Amino acid sequence: MLTRTLIAAALAAGGIAAAPAAAHATAHAAAPATATAARHTPEQVCGKGFHRVQDGHRAMRTPSGTVYGHVYLMYSKRSGENCVAAIKTRWAGERTVTGARLVVKGGGRSEDVQRYRYYAETGHVDGSWKCVTYEGWTRDPDNRVTAWGGRTSWGNCRG
Repeated sequence: MLTRTLIAAALAAGGIAAAPAAAHATAHAAAPATATAARHTPEQVCGKGFHRVQDGHRAMRTPSGTVYGHVYLMYSKRSGENCVAAIKTRWAGERTVTGARLVVKGGGRSEDVQRYRYYAETGHVDGSWKCVTYEGWTRDPDNRVTAWGGRTSWGNCRG
């Protein structure tokens, strides 16, 4: 997605690029890198003009309760668009399956799932004055455990 490419380029130009892969070559059981993930905010991921909305944040948790990251529903009043950012805190910098999904009631839908280092982002979907559901997930490097967060009931219906 163009937005993700532009953000990555801007972060790299600002010296916020990820540490080399060799820095993450420790065993999966080692403590996950979180410092770099903290540099990615949902505002940066979704872009200029997007803000966090009420009831638009959930931790992405495994069935045992371990937090692997956070998912955010974002909204731009100017454009009337929604965006979802699923940002990893566990295994940040290491490519793991990470996804984000946004569904607009009676409208658009967007999903982004790949092996990402830091986050997945849905792109911008028109949702002015429409209800939405959102979710984000990520998996461990061995692809055995999934952490999920989001809201499957309709909400944020007032723009």
